[in-house]
Amino acid sequence: MDVTPGILRNYSVRDHLLDGHELLIRSIRPDDKASLQAGLQRLSPESAYFRFFRHKHELSPQELVYFTEIDFDRHVALVAIDEDKSLVVGVGRYFLCADEPVRAAEITLTVDDAYHGRGVATVLLQHLVQVARAAGVAEFRATVMGENRKMLEVLLHLGLPVQRHSEGSVVDVTLLLTDPAIP
Repeated sequence: MDVTPGILRNYSVRDHLLDGHELLIRSIRPDDKASLQAGLQRLSPESAYFRFFRHKHELSPQELVYFTEIDFDRHVALVAIDEDKSLVVGVGRYFLCADEPVRAAEITLTVDDAYHGRGVATVLLQHLVQVARAAGVAEFRATVMGENRKMLEVLLHLGLPVQRHSEGSVVDVTLLLTDPAIP
């Protein structure tokens, strides 16, 4: 897989949810700003809190630029689109960590509440794993609120070797990407 930024900017595949519903998985684009803003406004207060670790119902213009105008080198982001509804229903991204002994990346996943439990986060994460492996990333790291059982379940049941550490109300999860035989 070619993971040069120019190629990743055009990443686009179709994949299926657990119920067989087809989604378009593609790279995020600058013209997704309105979709991200609308998606955040559709999130329940709990889901927004789990994603941002604080109550948030709107992205600033600077945040919209940061989240949509990315380099596809140190920051990679994919969206899941329900084309039947012309709706972005999920966003997955990774940010490379600086100065680490291994090539590691912090991941975040956000899924529209109406699509929880259908496999959107898992599908996005599987695509991010493929891209990251091709880019030489050895591990994904996620910091998850302990109450966010749905996301912990996605991370812990992806089929990758996992390490976890709890401190207070957060759980730090590390997914090891080095075995290509594991999805």
